[in-house]
Amino acid sequence: MTASAPTARVPTECRRRARRRPSIDSVRPRSHPSGETPPMPSNSLARQLELSLGTYLPSVLGAVLVLVIGLLAALLVRGLIRNGLTRLRVNERVNSQTASQLDIVKVAASIGFWFVLIIAMIGVFSVLRFDGLYGPFSALVTEVMLYLPRIILAGVLALVAWVLATVLRAGINRLMASGRWDEKLSESAGVKPISAVLGDVVYWLVLLLFLPAIVGALRIEGLMDPLTGMTAQVTLMLPNIFAAVVIGLVGWLVAKVLRGLVTNLLAASGVDRFSNRDGLTEGVRLSQLGGTLAFILVIVPTLIAALDALAIRAISEPASDMLGMFLIAIPNILAAALILIVAWYLGRFVSGLLTRLLENLGFDRLPARLGLSHLFTTTATPTPATSAAPMRQTPVDAALETADPVAAAGAPEPGLPLGDPSMAAGVESRAGGLSAFAGRVALFFIMLFATVEAAHRLGFVGVRDLLATFIAFGGDILLGAVILVVGYWLADLAARAIQRANPDRSVGLSRIARVAILGLVIAMGLRAMGIADDIVNLAFGLVLGAVAVAVALAFGLGGREAAGRVADRWAKAYLERRRDDEPRP
Repeated sequence: MTASAPTARVPTECRRRARRRPSIDSVRPRSHPSGETPPMPSNSLARQLELSLGTYLPSVLGAVLVLVIGLLAALLVRGLIRNGLTRLRVNERVNSQTASQLDIVKVAASIGFWFVLIIAMIGVFSVLRFDGLYGPFSALVTEVMLYLPRIILAGVLALVAWVLATVLRAGINRLMASGRWDEKLSESAGVKPISAVLGDVVYWLVLLLFLPAIVGALRIEGLMDPLTGMTAQVTLMLPNIFAAVVIGLVGWLVAKVLRGLVTNLLAASGVDRFSNRDGLTEGVRLSQLGGTLAFILVIVPTLIAALDALAIRAISEPASDMLGMFLIAIPNILAAALILIVAWYLGRFVSGLLTRLLENLGFDRLPARLGLSHLFTTTATPTPATSAAPMRQTPVDAALETADPVAAAGAPEPGLPLGDPSMAAGVESRAGGLSAFAGRVALFFIMLFATVEAAHRLGFVGVRDLLATFIAFGGDILLGAVILVVGYWLADLAARAIQRANPDRSVGLSRIARVAILGLVIAMGLRAMGIADDIVNLAFGLVLGAVAVAVALAFGLGGREAAGRVADRWAKAYLERRRDDEPRP
């Protein structure tokens, strides 16, 4: 804003007084033509002093009077401004809204004081006829007086904006309080009451809409264009913001109601009893989980629609894409969770069924028959009742007795452990029995297969491949373990058969047979497990070759004499046949 400085105007009355009063030059003694001031008599000096004082004393007294009156008026104006603004509590209102410590009352009172005092100083300069100071100060006051209507108009607009914003905020707060919307909407969310939030938004929005008009009244062109553009953008965005808020609020209400319905429905159906019985989700009920899932399924599309309503591509497009990906992943997540839950219950059922079936088949006494009872069972002191009770023969026991020639003959072998039915009476199945172990293994592999399928549904290719490799390796381990157990049983069976054939002198031979069979079985088991195939083959070949060489050397070195006699006998027999075949003369 530029304004030309007006020409300093001297009041008419002051000009008249200036014409009536003699100037300083009129009473000043004229200089001598020679350039020297002639000597002035004493009576002339007194006369000149009297004329000067008589001329300026009224002006000085008038200037002092104007200054005193102006100072009193300035003090009065400052007091009025301070008292008025203090009663209106301007400082409290402004500082509470702007979070500042500015003393508006003091600043306004000081401005009024100095403005009145400057006007008084202009009067003083006019009375004293100080034209060099009177002109600039008069121009300053004139410019301020010309700009004062704009300031008053801007102040009136600001006051109207503040009153309207305050009334609207109070109305919204009362409306929300009368309908108890704060309790209905904000209590469960645990956030600031929504009425206060809406009231503050409306309050500042009204002030923002009035701001361009206030700046336009002040004619501040540097701020007018940016504020006008910003207000236009905000005005254009208001419908989108309102639509987004309405969509989000309605979607949130629907999601909350649906969550309550699903939670209560699942709780009434008794779903929580399964989680409490199985101990799957301690501290979390299945009904609450279902309600939360329903809430997510509703709130995510609502957020996408609200972001689309904003029409801010820089925000809405990435957020919508992210929420869309999450919404697409929800069915896969639910499918994976359902697979794991179904596999868990199915695995527990199969595990229990397999455990009971193996227990009824006498599978728990199989380690005792194989000499591995310390791995799966504990020996308890038999009570009279258990020792007197007859042992029920299971199919596994019958099969082992049929396959065991020693047990079939009923004679124990010396030096080797034999499964004694009397000892079996003291062996009781526990939670770590072979049947329970087999059930746990079955449950483990069922859950492992379910995890592979769940990872495939979620798109976790690395996890799926890793678990598939682990399953294949676990199958090889189980196959190798079965080979080792069966081989151990066959080695024990062969040793017993050899010792049963010759009880007196076959202990060493039976042990050699046991070791040989165990070595072969260990090699087969390790090869089935896939653990260092080349090393196992090389070691087995070296051991077998060493045994063959040892047998050959032992037979060759230890049987030289016998071999010589056999060779001599073969030679004699051959020579005799030759003599018999030769024709006689």
